[in-house]
Amino acid sequence: MRFLHTADWHLGRIFYGQYLTDDQAHVLEHQFFTILKEEKIDGILLAGDVFDRAVPPIEAIELWDSIITRLAMDYKVPLFVVSGNHDGAERLEVGRSMLSRSGIHIWGSPYHTLQPFEFESSDGKVAICPMPFSEPRRIGDALGLSVSESKPVDTEAEDSLFSYVESDEQESEPIFNLHNYDQMYQAWSDCLYKRVPKGMRSIALSHAFVMGGEVGGSERTLSVGGSEQVSPHVFKNFHYTALGHLHGPQRMGADHIRYSGSPLKYSFDEQGQKKSFTIIDMDTKGNVDISTIPVEAKRDVVILEGHFEDLLNNKELQIKHKDDYVQARLLDTMPIMDGMAKLRQVYHRCMTIEIAGRIATPVADMGDVVFKELNERQLFNQFAETVWKEPLTEAEQSYIDSVWDRIIKED
Repeated sequence: MRFLHTADWHLGRIFYGQYLTDDQAHVLEHQFFTILKEEKIDGILLAGDVFDRAVPPIEAIELWDSIITRLAMDYKVPLFVVSGNHDGAERLEVGRSMLSRSGIHIWGSPYHTLQPFEFESSDGKVAICPMPFSEPRRIGDALGLSVSESKPVDTEAEDSLFSYVESDEQESEPIFNLHNYDQMYQAWSDCLYKRVPKGMRSIALSHAFVMGGEVGGSERTLSVGGSEQVSPHVFKNFHYTALGHLHGPQRMGADHIRYSGSPLKYSFDEQGQKKSFTIIDMDTKGNVDISTIPVEAKRDVVILEGHFEDLLNNKELQIKHKDDYVQARLLDTMPIMDGMAKLRQVYHRCMTIEIAGRIATPVADMGDVVFKELNERQLFNQFAETVWKEPLTEAEQSYIDSVWDRIIKED
């Protein structure tokens, strides 16, 4: 059986003020469907963050609608989806019962994930165990667990992740910490795995922050203080775990527990990541062989470093990155007039400029200057000399004086 694992599409994403829907459509409407056909995919595992926010823009909804329509009507490849922390879980689930009859299976609420879904293909059945992103309290409520806000749980206990109290019947009853992601996801995982028919292969499909994962620059924090992390141990029983949330493709403690990563680069911190689709070949015993197919993005996300004039006049760089999303890291220490406008003439999608040279310049010693004795013009000149380590030139001083005259006149 062959699956395609993908995640973190973030349809409707805005990158420095520009919608990426066109870039997302390029990958999904062309390469994604080509892979389904050429690789003979039996099922698709989409591990959350379909959309970039709970109420996505119309263009993002239309793209999603076209994707699931083609999957159901033309390609007839089953799609298994869980919601992520960016998605509106209940909105994503709209029409889930009807869509499931067409092979589009969506899980957003933990209340709908208490039983594995048995997917049958040519070589037998696989139990799909969905674990969409959810707050610990909701998971506990869905599982019908006893929860305690006051009593902390000893997560390092050797025998269990849970603490116990004696009930009126003198039987041990677990008490769960409703703020503990790791504990609740473990209970959820145990619940699903116990309901997998004996001998059947199993796949966990989850959106979560697994401990030890490499974080990029565009993932949203799930909670404060790192308490949102769950252990890879949560997924150890499944033959494969398809994860979403972290945007870099990576294994989590074992080859069969993996993040596919996002299909596109969503921050300049991700410029070095190699985006891909993950292909999982599973034999009849549940053993998996994993391969990847690189994403062919319409535009790359790159950081170009150098002096302003060098970047402006480098024809080779201009040809290579003319339509890429560019961050210019300038090594100049002097101010640059209309830098963005000039760079966009040759790098059409230059999104931001970072003046690395000026940041790296050590701050000059301010000495014993008594600032309260200086007027506005003298203060500005002192500031300029401190930053640039030299006084204003005659031309610069003349320009600044004219500005001050204009300000005073306007006042």
